[in-house]
Amino acid sequence: MRKLIILCSLLLIGASIFAQTVPANSAPQPINKSATDSTAHKANIKESKRLRKKMMWAADTLTSSDFMMSIERINDKLNTLRDSSKLGFEVVRMGRHIDDMTNGISLIRQNMGGRRARVHIRNLYLYQNFISDMSDDSKQEQRQLNAMYSRLYRAKLGLKHIMSDSVFRVLCADSSMRKTFEEKLSRLQTKWERTDSITKSGLNSLNALKVKLSDNSINLSNMLNMLDNRLDKLNQQLFGQETNCLWQPTQPDTLVNSTSQTNTSTLASEQRAVSYYFSQTSKQRALVLLIALLLFTWLFLKRRQLKAFRENNATFAFLHLKYLNHSPVLSLLVVLLCLMPFFDAYAPTSYIIIEYLLLLAGASIIFFRQWARSFWITWMALVGCFIAVAITHLYIEPLLFQRLWLMVLHGSIIVFTFRFIKKLDIQSAFYKWIKIAGIVSMTFASLAVISNLFGRFTLSEIFGITSIVAITQAVILPVFIDTLQEVLLLQLQCSRLKKGINRPFDYSIVIHKIKMPLMIIVALIWLTMLTSNLNIYHNISDSVSDLLTTTRTVGSISFKLISVLLFIIIIWCAHILQRLISFMFGETGSETEDVTVVSKGQHSRLLMTRLFVLVGGYLLAVAASGLPIDKITIVLGALGVGIGMGLQNIVNNFVSGVILIFDGSLQIGDEIEVSGQAGKVKEIGLRASTINTADGAEVIIPNGNILSQNIVNWTFSNDQRRVMIEISLTGEELDANVISELINKTISAIPHVIGTKKPVILFSKVKPGACVLTIRFWSTTTHIEQVKSVAMIQLNAAFAAQGITME
Repeated sequence: MRKLIILCSLLLIGASIFAQTVPANSAPQPINKSATDSTAHKANIKESKRLRKKMMWAADTLTSSDFMMSIERINDKLNTLRDSSKLGFEVVRMGRHIDDMTNGISLIRQNMGGRRARVHIRNLYLYQNFISDMSDDSKQEQRQLNAMYSRLYRAKLGLKHIMSDSVFRVLCADSSMRKTFEEKLSRLQTKWERTDSITKSGLNSLNALKVKLSDNSINLSNMLNMLDNRLDKLNQQLFGQETNCLWQPTQPDTLVNSTSQTNTSTLASEQRAVSYYFSQTSKQRALVLLIALLLFTWLFLKRRQLKAFRENNATFAFLHLKYLNHSPVLSLLVVLLCLMPFFDAYAPTSYIIIEYLLLLAGASIIFFRQWARSFWITWMALVGCFIAVAITHLYIEPLLFQRLWLMVLHGSIIVFTFRFIKKLDIQSAFYKWIKIAGIVSMTFASLAVISNLFGRFTLSEIFGITSIVAITQAVILPVFIDTLQEVLLLQLQCSRLKKGINRPFDYSIVIHKIKMPLMIIVALIWLTMLTSNLNIYHNISDSVSDLLTTTRTVGSISFKLISVLLFIIIIWCAHILQRLISFMFGETGSETEDVTVVSKGQHSRLLMTRLFVLVGGYLLAVAASGLPIDKITIVLGALGVGIGMGLQNIVNNFVSGVILIFDGSLQIGDEIEVSGQAGKVKEIGLRASTINTADGAEVIIPNGNILSQNIVNWTFSNDQRRVMIEISLTGEELDANVISELINKTISAIPHVIGTKKPVILFSKVKPGACVLTIRFWSTTTHIEQVKSVAMIQLNAAFAAQGITME
């Protein structure tokens, strides 16, 4: 019966399956989309059930410590994301900078308004420079903003993927485990929400800044384009005929309605330009104030020394303090104002005029105390020409009377410049410099007159103000040079007095060392002021900057000319400094100076200091040149090959020089004998040392030869040297006691004889009426020959008085 039931069941199942089978020859039915979606939904449900089962199985295998470690991992990730999402003060600073940039753009757009562009050529260059700087700042801010935005966007993506930890997902899926870690999970949720809020807020802030920065970039680009076009047109108009030639009938000015209205708009435009310039150059003003503070603080600290030098003018006349003795404050003020072209090359015209008037006023007071009255009156005529030209440059219009007035001014510049050069002393130190500047000034004044004649009014104004500045500044700049030289001389003398050194030094050596660098600085100041007034400083500075900063390649080595220039300048300054330091240690620059035991120690310290300065200068020069380390190793390797092939002696002498400097067995001023030569050590160099012989010859001995031989140093530990005299005496009565007493008394009275050591008298031959003896006593090394000569003379006189003949 059971088998029958099983068979019937199998038959029923087979029949049902057969009934549901689709015939092979039947046509395919169209696919129903809803049925497909239902099938996919069922598949997802099955997959989720499968995963749930798998997670439940995993939950059975995980422990509480695993869940705790997962929570810690998620917490660390949230902390990291939160830290990377925080923007901090950098966004506040960037926002303020962008707002300042926006305000600056608005001010420049407002200041560039106006119809008299002729007067504002210099101001247009000022605005162009500021806009170029703001454009560079905008690009830099854009890079920083993009970097911060990328960081926050990565943090946002990290928040989305933070739940990918499989163990943490098991924890979240298990309700019982969630209750166990409910407090920790609640904290994680709160931290996640805060981090998400910080990230969204940061992204919104950065997006707002990006919008502002994009607007500024567009405005800056448009303004630069407009300024370039405007300057190109103005530069073309400069050499075009702005008005009729002077001999032609004058036409009315169609650019302005009235002169008073034009002057008012010009003054307002200059005020806006100066105000904007001050607001944008606070760093330059701070640097100038710092330099002024250092200069006048130094003067305040040296006021007593200056007073002492003035009261003892005869003692300190070797310093030749010309300006610091009579006008110290005004002299330093002139130095400070002479440096201003380095900071105010793009300053507005009215600002430069006020600054230059202060310079002329200070210099005129100094010249009033130094020059003859007729010469000073000629100078004041040039100062008056500058004031007239400056006012004319700001307010004059191209009308007939004003053009005639301008020609009179330019002609006066030519006349007074010529008279000033004619009255200038040919023997003065800066005669050639002032003469060249005068020729340049008269040339520009002549060009101003010619330009005015042919209707180039603006060009005439530019040439006129350039001409008067060229000659007046060339006259003032020698005060700048002399004052800085006096500052250095005064500092050196004060340092020497602190060390107890009262001997005067040769100031000409100091002047010779620093004159060339100062002349280069003066030439740069003069050329900067000249090109700035000609409105070509911008183009020249850009060309020079490109020339110095362009990367050049020679073989496999890349370099910039600015790096080479810095390398040369630093080494040059190191050599000058190591020479000037010697005067602070007591050197006088005299070849015949006496060297004491104290000064010998100072010379030893001086040598080490000079070596440190040179080595430090060369290392700093290499660092400033930007030479890669791998290239230095190549150079050192090549140098090693050169040493092995033929530079042994050079390296030997150099190392020997360093050893002599630090060893102390040989010092400047020592009396030595080496290589068959005897004399006083004059100099210990890095390659060779110099000895002054008694005959006046200078013997240069390589340092390697000195170290490889025995050196006789008479002054190594003391300055004492034994003097030996052999004499023969004849007489009727020769008493040894009388002879010894007479010799001791005579020699002890001789100067430079060391009295602490009594003379030693040795009789080598004695016979009736005659004896031969040797006298030994001590003297200083530097006076040994003089003492020996005086001793022979006085001994002969003393023995003759006793009736004894000395031979």
